[in-house]
Amino acid sequence: MPCELLPMARIGRVSTRKTNGGARPAEPDPGRELDLTALQRTPGFMIRILQLQNFEAFYPYFESLKLSPLEYAILVAVRDNKTVTQSELAAVLKMQLPNLVKILSRMEETGVLKRKRSARDRRAVELSLSAAGERRADEASRLGESFNAQTLSALSKSEQSAFLQMLVRLVDAHKNGF
Repeated sequence: MPCELLPMARIGRVSTRKTNGGARPAEPDPGRELDLTALQRTPGFMIRILQLQNFEAFYPYFESLKLSPLEYAILVAVRDNKTVTQSELAAVLKMQLPNLVKILSRMEETGVLKRKRSARDRRAVELSLSAAGERRADEASRLGESFNAQTLSALSKSEQSAFLQMLVRLVDAHKNGF
């Protein structure tokens, strides 16, 4: 049975007016709706919109910790994986290693993260949390639990579980591309 698709948003016209020598977009028309039926049947589009909405909500929710979604993921992943390397973390977060290293350096400077050469492979750098990092990760996880509950609150408990299981299955199915 197909699910009922709902209008995504009321979006205004994309026109410009001249003001003070420059152009600016017109204010959205609250009475206008775009037909997004085809896009609502596009998993990538819907996942991206949900991700954007989630990130918009994340920043004010985690304001007290001053964490980005990526920093949250790093803290929790390092806490939950006692011997994770920078390369392994970059791979699971789908990041280029040099970009991740910049963020890890900032986290190390603030005293939440520690790096050391791996005893198993001297080329690898292993990550761990400091005591302050452990506390921060635990605090972030507690906040994350309530944030995740709020994110999924439109679904019943069984739908929440099924939704997360389906996401994991899709991610696993596409690990090596399509």
